Amino acid sequence: MTPTLSYQINRMLRGSIPFWLTFFLALLSVIPMRIEGFATVTPSLVSISVFYWSLHRPYLMSAPLVFLLGMISDILTGAPMGLSSLMLLLIHGIAVSQRLVFVGKAFILSWWGYILIASGISVISWIIACIYSFAILPVSPIMMQLMLTILIFPLFAWCFGLVQNNFLRHI
Repeated sequence: MTPTLSYQINRMLRGSIPFWLTFFLALLSVIPMRIEGFATVTPSLVSISVFYWSLHRPYLMSAPLVFLLGMISDILTGAPMGLSSLMLLLIHGIAVSQRLVFVGKAFILSWWGYILIASGISVISWIIACIYSFAILPVSPIMMQLMLTILIFPLFAWCFGLVQNNFLRHI
């Protein structure tokens, strides 16, 4: 028996939830806040989302979608084109290749894995930004952004877990 059209559309829409959530987080990260200096240390919500969905639903967060999200993020933030795509693809690749290490284990292990990956990505991003601008840029904004991102990771992982359990259970 073949699935009905409405079932297929429902499944496709549910399957696009990780992409649209990540897209929404990319938009949210560029909304101006009235907090002095917050724009330079905005947490990397997109990287949290890419890491989570690449671990738990890699078939819904594929490499081409990650690349597209990175390009969208670069356009929104004014970053050098391709930088976010490269960093997000690194996160995606590491998360997918190390799924067996993280999935089904204690949450603290996933958090620790994200801390290691995000730290490495921050260093690589800083080096590329220094090369791109032909100057040694200050490290403190990158470190502050990293710390904020690490601190809010559990909240977003919990929210994504709720979404996964309630909307993506049968996909």
